[in-house]
Amino acid sequence: MLNNELHLFVLEGAGAEPQFVKKLEQNFFKRKISVKCVFDAEIYQLYKQLEKEDFAVDIVNVLKERNAHNAETLKEYNRESFAGVYLFFDYDAHSTLADDDQISKMLAFFDNETENGYLYLSYPMVEAIRHFRDMDSFKDLVAKCKRGKSFNDMKCPNKSTCKDLHTCLKEDHYKNISAREGNINKYTFEVWKTLIRANAFKLNYLVNDEYCMPDSFISQKQIFEKQLSKHIIQPCPKVAVLSAFPLYVLDYYGIDRIKEQLNVSTTQ
Repeated sequence: MLNNELHLFVLEGAGAEPQFVKKLEQNFFKRKISVKCVFDAEIYQLYKQLEKEDFAVDIVNVLKERNAHNAETLKEYNRESFAGVYLFFDYDAHSTLADDDQISKMLAFFDNETENGYLYLSYPMVEAIRHFRDMDSFKDLVAKCKRGKSFNDMKCPNKSTCKDLHTCLKEDHYKNISAREGNINKYTFEVWKTLIRANAFKLNYLVNDEYCMPDSFISQKQIFEKQLSKHIIQPCPKVAVLSAFPLYVLDYYGIDRIKEQLNVSTTQ
């Protein structure tokens, strides 16, 4: 089956991600644009599988072998069936397997949707799509990214010297924080437009220090490098809150067309 308009979405989990994509398709694209499969594990586990196979993999075959549901979903498809393959995963730096060097390698491997696929990361995780109050506050919104439930499972390199460790460990989980800000089931077309605009502005602010629509394409690798230098390697590791799904839409349409879609003028 060949459809030059069809994309393959590789999602990290079977919970929130398919729901978010479905709502995005319904409200913004007004049609189904993707076949969705779930890897059902963190990005670091995907890296281990790719490394084990010497990175000589066909992602469609990897998914078919992953579970019966994927095998059934993809039974009529192969790699050539899709115009592009896109992977949506969490940065998820609190994972016991978290490794920034591996993230960098993954972004280098999954850097072309027509070849190995293109990897989008949500910072700190997929629930970032709900973590939005207004354009002004979103500009500087950050989230701790290496905090664990206990001292032993924290990935923060400075936990032994942190004076606020006790307070940090008592803070609410990011999923609960983001859930207080937005309900995906209530996201209309206008809400999606606002979220896409906000994340596009935030992307440009992170990389180019200007809170406005970017003038050109910004890669996921550039985003990660800026997250690393500006936030992750600081004494208290954080990330600028960014959702992968609005950035996919930005790249899908391109700068000029997305400005038309969002009614953003050339002067912002």
